[in-house]
Amino acid sequence: MASTVAPIPPRDAEHVTIYYDQRYFAGWPFSHGLWAFPGGELLIGFSRGACRYERPYDVGHKVVNTLAGEYVTLRSTDGGRTWPVETLQSLGRHQDLERELLSGCAASAPATPLDWRSPDFCLTAGFAQPPESAPNVGYVQYSRDRGRSWEGPFRIPSFGFSWLQVKPTYVVRPDGMVLLFVTVKHQTAGSGFPQTRFVAVLATPDGGMSWQYLSSIVATTPDVPFVNRYYASPVLLPDGRTLVALRCQIDGTNAWPEIFESEDGGRTWRCLARVSDWGGPTSLLHLGDGRVLAVYGYRVRPFGIRARVSEDGGRTWGAELVLRDDGGSHDLGYPRVVALDGGRVLAAYYFNRADDSVQCHGGVRHIAATIFTP
Repeated sequence: MASTVAPIPPRDAEHVTIYYDQRYFAGWPFSHGLWAFPGGELLIGFSRGACRYERPYDVGHKVVNTLAGEYVTLRSTDGGRTWPVETLQSLGRHQDLERELLSGCAASAPATPLDWRSPDFCLTAGFAQPPESAPNVGYVQYSRDRGRSWEGPFRIPSFGFSWLQVKPTYVVRPDGMVLLFVTVKHQTAGSGFPQTRFVAVLATPDGGMSWQYLSSIVATTPDVPFVNRYYASPVLLPDGRTLVALRCQIDGTNAWPEIFESEDGGRTWRCLARVSDWGGPTSLLHLGDGRVLAVYGYRVRPFGIRARVSEDGGRTWGAELVLRDDGGSHDLGYPRVVALDGGRVLAAYYFNRADDSVQCHGGVRHIAATIFTP
C-alpha cells in the first residue's frame, strides 16, 4: 500500500549533470548499471546514439539505440558530483555486439569463476531494446577491476523462452548462489504462460560459469493477459526476504511499479504492494537503517523523477518525494540508485528538460542525477 498524502520535496536535493551532448541521445542507466566503490568512486553505464533532434524520427528509441546505439561508461572520483568526459569508455556498439553474439564467436562463460561479492565487481548488459531480428541474444559483460577492463560479451541461455532481455539486476544469496533477473516472453500455445512479458529468475551456482533456470515471477490477478510485468530491480533484506520491483505496463504510456517478494530464496513469489499510481522502471535500494528506497521516472505531467521510502520491508510506502518535476516529456527515467557516505544516496537517470534550448518532443536526452537524503 502506498501513501496518498500530497507529494513533498526532499529537504536537500542536489542535481548533477553526468553527460550532456546536443549531438547525442543518452539514456537508460537502468539497463546498463551504476556502481559505487569504496573511496567515493562511482561508475555509470548508459547508451548513447547520434541524434539530430530535428524531427520525431530522430528521437525514436530504435533509431538511437538499435541502429546507432553505443554502450559506454563514465566515471566519477568525487562521490558523483563531477563526471569528466575524458573517462568515457566504450563497451561496444549495439549492432557489433549483436553480430558477435549471432556469429557464435562469443564465449559462453569467463575463463575463471567471478567473485560476485567483491567491492570491485561489475556486471553490465546492453540492448536497452532487444534486437528486432534476434531477440534471444541476451548477454552480460563482467569487470573485476571497477570497470577499467571488461570480459565478454557472454551469451545468457534462453531456456526455451522465445524472447529474452538481460539487465544488470542480481542478488547474491547467503549461500553464494547468484540470482539474475531477466525479462522474457513465451509464445508457445497452451504453455500456461500469459502472452505478455514477465520476469524469469536464473541462477549460477559456480560464479557465472553456468546458468540454470530457477523460477518465474508471474502475477495471478485478473489483469494478467493485459499487463506486462518486467524490468526487475531486486534487493536482499536482512530478514532473508528478497524484494523485487517490477515495471507494470498496460499500453505505451500507462505504467506503475509493484513489489513482489520471495521468502524462500527466489523459488516462489507473491505480490506484496504497489509503490505508486504511476512510474516507469523502478530502482530499489536497501538503506543502512533498514528502510527501502524506491526511485522511478514519473511519466505523466509534471514529468520528472520521484521516490518513496518503506519502513516495513516493502509492505507500505510513505509520501511521494518529488526529486524533479521539470521534465520536458515522458521520455525520461530508467533510474539506478546507490548509497553514498553520510546517509545520502545518488539516483542517476536519463532526463530531458522543459527549459532546454533544443526541443524535439522534449529537450536533449542526457544523463543526470539527484543526490539527496531519503
